[in-house]
Amino acid sequence: MVFPQVIAGFHALIDVIGLPGNVLVIVTIVSERRFHVMQYIPLASLAVSDLFCLILGNSIRIVSTAHEKWFFGQAMCHLHPSVIRYFYLNTVLHLLAVSYDRYNAIVKSPLAYDGTITKSRVACMALIWIAPIPFAFGAFLSWRLSFVYKPEVFFCEQRWPERDESVVSMIVFIAVLVGFVVPLIIIIFLNWSVFKTANTLQRATIQVGSLDDSESQAQEMSRRMGERKAAVNVCIIISAFVLCYFPSFTVRICSAFLKTSEVPAEAIQVTWCIFFTSSMWNPIIYSIRKRGFRTGVRNVMRRIGICRSSNDINDNMIRMNDLSHLTVGANLGIEACTTRTAAAAAAAAAAAAAAVAASSSAAPGTQQHDGVIFQRSCLSPIQELTE
Repeated sequence: MVFPQVIAGFHALIDVIGLPGNVLVIVTIVSERRFHVMQYIPLASLAVSDLFCLILGNSIRIVSTAHEKWFFGQAMCHLHPSVIRYFYLNTVLHLLAVSYDRYNAIVKSPLAYDGTITKSRVACMALIWIAPIPFAFGAFLSWRLSFVYKPEVFFCEQRWPERDESVVSMIVFIAVLVGFVVPLIIIIFLNWSVFKTANTLQRATIQVGSLDDSESQAQEMSRRMGERKAAVNVCIIISAFVLCYFPSFTVRICSAFLKTSEVPAEAIQVTWCIFFTSSMWNPIIYSIRKRGFRTGVRNVMRRIGICRSSNDINDNMIRMNDLSHLTVGANLGIEACTTRTAAAAAAAAAAAAAAVAASSSAAPGTQQHDGVIFQRSCLSPIQELTE
């Protein structure tokens, strides 16, 4: 069939974009000291979660969908759905942590918030990784629940014990409500409060700045605008979260309240493919939206030799220009030697001595070749403003 191969290709594209992107996010935040603040720690932790989700979840889907067969045995058939559930809950808790951090910095306590990494905040980050374990792997450890391979979608899913269908539907409904709807409402409330406060502060700062055009007011306005842009970034991530997870939960609800055979296998495969795209949006969004983060990414890429700075490129161009002028001068000197007389050669030597004397009195930073003075360009890079 062609359709499974297309779905496998999309899963592979997610890995191609998401794996190096998340690694670059982690390396950038770890290596750049200015990112060692609480604002970026949840983002680095989220990138780690996305990285493992792609390796342990999406990569397995690539193989099973491409070959239209499950190759990983019964134990992995039981473990794979629990792993996906764990990283989903982990992502939800990370988004809650990011939203609350912005809410705390802008709305709740903007004067007391300093963004430093404390023991309590580190404990909260550890709790984000520990809390999903019983909810994700409880079904895997339970003897009453089992996982079966579904050949129409080429992966394993949880099979509920034989009981009343209304009870199963109610369990699925509660799971969707607690795992998706309630966190979404909390995230929307926190970020809506951040938006209202940031917009109010921005208008107030602009009004005060028009009356008192001082340097402190300009700095305060720049800081508030940076906080507003950070809130916009969080909302973009949340929008991507909703667009990625909402189709999968919709199909799950339809499967619970309707007959499973009525949900097409193609729809299930497409929604799961969209589900895994959430693991690649984090590096894409922060590489595009955050100017300071783009600068950090370029610094990391320069360290590993992928790209070079503008100063290095300019110096290389100057060296190539100098080398070309020296070569042309040497060739012209060889051709002139075949036709010049001894008197002309002496005159040329005198002219060269005069040129050397003139170059010694030239302005510093200049170069002279064949009687022409070349001015070396002096770069004065402006440090990019951080958000």
